[in-house]
Amino acid sequence: MDEKVSLAWSILLPVLLFFSINYSWFDAKPDVSKAVYYYASFWAFSTVLVVFNGIGLRLTDFREWGILKSFVFICGSKVPIIGGLLLTQIVFGLVTLALFTFVISVVFAYPVFLLFLTAACTYLLVLLPLFMLSLAIASLSVRASSAYTIVNMMIFPATYLAIYRGESTDFFSTMLYYLNPVEYVFRFSVFTYEVLTNNLQPNSNHLFLFIISLVYIMIGSIAWPKIKIASTVRRT
Repeated sequence: MDEKVSLAWSILLPVLLFFSINYSWFDAKPDVSKAVYYYASFWAFSTVLVVFNGIGLRLTDFREWGILKSFVFICGSKVPIIGGLLLTQIVFGLVTLALFTFVISVVFAYPVFLLFLTAACTYLLVLLPLFMLSLAIASLSVRASSAYTIVNMMIFPATYLAIYRGESTDFFSTMLYYLNPVEYVFRFSVFTYEVLTNNLQPNSNHLFLFIISLVYIMIGSIAWPKIKIASTVRRT
């Protein structure tokens, strides 16, 4: 809660963007089955932002300032500090999604509970794969400022690509698109909504969600031992 800028960036920005993009809804709003696609795009944006900033980039920051090295010496391993960051982001992510969903749903009179349940279930299901993927950021020997800049610059084109790209038909292009973490969460959100409303569409692309989850977990498993505890840019 002390990170005021991060809090505003993760909560206020999605709300303001949603209203600015969908201002026409005040005149004529879509039904909830269509609106969930718009919700899903912002849930995906917020989820990736929260996990990457709160875990991968935060570990890079801790390492640069020597905090990670101190924690490892005290605890004997990297597990407690990384596990602590994960638990923190569970709470912070759910609060972020709850506030966003509540505000939008109340303004446009959509079912708050159903939409928040969709967002919460999605977040908890994708958290582990995204957490593992974010460890790849922490494994890179780059300055924290550079890592923050690169990740936060990439989040917008990644979100645009996930929402506005055309449908792909072949296996390899679909896999390539699904490797985009924003698209991964976006598709997972739609899948979760369909399951909760008993309206699951027969779509073989659902298999890609499982495959990409395994790929992210594999990337994290490779990155874990590569996370250095000593700063690469200053003596600690």
